[in-house]
Amino acid sequence: MTKVVFVSFRLKSLDGVSAEAEKWINVFEELGCEVHRVAGQIPGAGEFDHVVPELNFLDPRVESFTLKSFDPGQGRDGIDNKYALLEAQIERRLLPVLEGIAPDIVVAENVFSLPLNLPFTVVLCRYLHDGNIPCIAVHHDFYWQDPGFRRCLFEDLLASHFPPSLPGIRHVTINESTREELYRRTGVNAACIHNCFDFDQPRQRDSFNAGMRAELGMEGGDVMFLQPTRAIERKGIGVSIRFVEEFAAASGQPARLVVTGPCEQGYERKFSGLCRNSKAKVLHIPNWLGSYRHHPGAISAYDVRDAYAVCDMVTFPSSREGFGNPVLESVVHRRPLLVADYPVLEELREYGFQFLPLDDRAVDRAVKMLEYPQLMAEMADRNFEIGRKHFSLVNLREELTELVSSVRLPALD
Repeated sequence: MTKVVFVSFRLKSLDGVSAEAEKWINVFEELGCEVHRVAGQIPGAGEFDHVVPELNFLDPRVESFTLKSFDPGQGRDGIDNKYALLEAQIERRLLPVLEGIAPDIVVAENVFSLPLNLPFTVVLCRYLHDGNIPCIAVHHDFYWQDPGFRRCLFEDLLASHFPPSLPGIRHVTINESTREELYRRTGVNAACIHNCFDFDQPRQRDSFNAGMRAELGMEGGDVMFLQPTRAIERKGIGVSIRFVEEFAAASGQPARLVVTGPCEQGYERKFSGLCRNSKAKVLHIPNWLGSYRHHPGAISAYDVRDAYAVCDMVTFPSSREGFGNPVLESVVHRRPLLVADYPVLEELREYGFQFLPLDDRAVDRAVKMLEYPQLMAEMADRNFEIGRKHFSLVNLREELTELVSSVRLPALD
């Protein structure tokens, strides 16, 4: 039986990378593979899950080192020694795990894309090279797309490892523009496999989630706007807060903005200020929802799909995304999407989707949609059929089967 190891900073978590990795894992399991996860954080770790805490970019030592590595005012004094110590520690912890599994193929999720844990990336690259291990490197976004990674004290490592050009690595991006940019910058050829979604079993309002809105403190007449993202600067939370405030004033209806993800990247103070100074009712529920029902890492028994099922509309004013899962997740659950233009969105619009732009007419459009549910349903149905044709799990299985056939692998059992 072919052994496949998925390696990342965290897996089975509530972030988009984890969500997409699980879909790939399901396909590999359907193909008869034995699949292992190796990451710094794996909530509800099972038999084939291997937690190595030092791989997590939020590990205190790793996070401290990374902040210094990308600090424009920081010198090299002392930091080389810290890097060496971290690399040695990660090598001691990671290599025995990988050697014990003896994988036929490694799937690296964003490890060769973002320098969130430089020594981890270097150790994994050396393991692949020394063992001549085939690898699929999945790139959700690259360091050059994030202003926070513009200056690094280890420019040599960025140039050689993000991504590496080992002959055994097959590179995959999740959008065409990044694939093209990767080739222009590095000469590395990649396949493009868009994120895909389960259109066969969209979550509906049911007996399980019937009380979810009440548990969130909502009353029957409240309009629920869902922002299923982390609370960080580029997700545009402030835009959503202002929109909900203006919607409530224009419609005369009580409205809530529900933000599902945690505050990260030092955004806590700004986010608190935005909520405190706004008339909009903002409900921040980090860790309340799981990636599936009864998730061991979640406070409630509900999952993110339940939130889509019970909300009225989805807001997604992000300025930059590798893909933007809420776009297609709103399509799967037939919910209108209020979205700001970010680069990859235009690539998705080319398929024919209709979304509501978050501009100066957004409030009027949202009010009209809720006043005319038939109009909302027609748009949702059109989007759903387009999504099912181009972004279903059937598409993912076909694309992964083709990808695996191009990788030097033993025959799949």
